[in-house]
Parts: sequence; C-alpha cells; structure tokens
Amino acid sequence: MALTKHRGVKIKGIVNVIPELTEDNLQLTIINKEERVKLVEHTGIRYRRISSLPVKNLFARGIKEAMELTGWNYDEIDVLICVTQTPELSLPSIACQLHGDLGLKQQTICYDINSGCSGYVYGFHTVASILSSISKDKPRALLCCGDVSTHLLSPEDTSTRPIFSDAISVTAIEYNANDNNITARFNLETMGSGQSAIYTELNAQNNKIMRLNGIDVFAYSVKYVPQNIETLIKSAEIPDEMPNLYVFHQANKLINDAISKKLKLTSDMVPHTLEIYGNTASASIPITLCSRLNEMNNWILLSGFGVGFSVASVLVKVSDFVPHKTIEI
Repeated sequence: MALTKHRGVKIKGIVNVIPELTEDNLQLTIINKEERVKLVEHTGIRYRRISSLPVKNLFARGIKEAMELTGWNYDEIDVLICVTQTPELSLPSIACQLHGDLGLKQQTICYDINSGCSGYVYGFHTVASILSSISKDKPRALLCCGDVSTHLLSPEDTSTRPIFSDAISVTAIEYNANDNNITARFNLETMGSGQSAIYTELNAQNNKIMRLNGIDVFAYSVKYVPQNIETLIKSAEIPDEMPNLYVFHQANKLINDAISKKLKLTSDMVPHTLEIYGNTASASIPITLCSRLNEMNNWILLSGFGVGFSVASVLVKVSDFVPHKTIEI
C-alpha cells in the first residue's frame, strides 16, 4: 500500500462537462427488450452520453468555466494535469496543447497521466504532491479528468456499449503553505495481475477497441476496494470525524452495491449518478460528488478503481463551501 498525507491542500471548485447527446439502454437494438430491462436493473445504467468532440475540446470548455467559477486568472495557474486514456493525438500531450491554446505562463508544470477509473484520485495525489513542493504561499492547479470512452467502443459489443459514457471534469486545487492541518490522506494501490480485466486491442481496421471482462472487474473490485478503504480509514485515526459521504467510481450498480455492503454503508451515504450518466471513467467521482457537495462540511471518502487493475482512495477535508457546476454541451 502507499499511504500518504498532505497538509493545506483544498478543492476550490469543480466543473463537469457532459455531452447532451444521450443514448437510452432501453432502446438499445443490439439486445432484445427483455435483456435491456434486465441490463438496466442490474447495472443501474439507463442513459449514456456521447461526444462527437475530442476530449481536449471538453477539457478546454471545462477550464474556461472553472476559471470563471473560481475567479482565478490564467497567469496564476502553476500546474495543469490532464488524466485521460483517450487523447486524439499520441503527442504532444493534451496538457501542453492546452497550455499553448490558453496562453499559460512558461513556468506552468504541464503533463498528461494515462489512467482510467482510479485516475481522479491518482491525479489529485499528483497535484497535491507537486503543489506542496512549489516555493509559493498559495500555488494553484487545474486537474482535468475524463474520457470520450465511446470512441473506443465497438457498436456491437454488448459488454461495453451499454456501460461506458463520455464526460470530463475540471477541479481547481490550491495549496496553502501556512496551513498545517492535514486536509487529504491517500491510499494508492496497484494489482497488475488484473491488467486483462479492461484493455484495448486493435481490430481488423487497426482501430483501438475496448474490451471488458466483467467477471474479473467484479471480483477485483469487491475484493480489493473495501480493503483499500478500510486500511485508509484505520490509518487516518479520525474516529470522531468519520466520513459521512462515500463517493465511488460509478462502475455499475452490482459492483458499487457489493462494495457498500462489505463496508456496511447505508444507501444515503453512497450517492450515485449511474442511471443518468453511465460509467464516465475518471470523471465519475467529481460528477457524483457534485450531486451532494452542498451537504458536506467534513471528511469525505473518494474511491476510484478499474483499469490496471488500480485502486485509489482519498479522505479529503471539506471545510468550506466548494463552488461547482455541471453543464451539458
């Protein structure tokens, strides 16, 4: 396990960008009507979002909205990290492209992270680590997470098409060098033996196609995610301030319900957005978090898990109102 703790790191704003174009699993013609009903019942996913735009364009819109939401200026951005598995180009990185498009200062640290469903927490950890090393009172970062997963799907694949959806999120994060309070605790783990649970391969047209082994994903998630979370909470030693909100990556209803049951969580402690947005990869945690963020003033638990097989959880302190919004385009 990799347990770390960070002082003075706070989320200052979240913007989610979700495509308006929607596909209804109850109208999906690649399976029959009875199978459609069972699929929605078991996965919890009815609607999925589809983007015709590259992920970079969605990130650019999210950044613009985040700057307006926080009142930050572009020349105040010290770090720009983009977490995605679906770049339109192999190089240069999306972060460097956005740096040029937005005219960020030369001193801004920019790079991409190739990560999936655990990517929001891994990205958050990366940003927290970088910010705390910068010689500045209040350095600022933008964490962009998300994918256009539908660009990797075969239209006839009944294991992936009803599950995956397109969306991105941009999180504004600030570090206060004068704040000695621990505000984030992480537990990051990797089980590479599960690398074949979700993967891509080349089809006859030399296009990348996503493949999913649902049994392996379920087995790894239910075994390792509760262990990861329990270890993190135990190490945090905050019995009087236990998290009252657990935001999981939105994999599917079966997996998330099984994890909640193992952790003995009540339904009101575990929000979900699966029905209306589907599995939006690394964007699913901030999207779901924003659905309940107005209620929070305590420690919250965020946990991502998936491709790799990778598991990452964070206890993060929310002590002030966090401005946020979700837009459809």
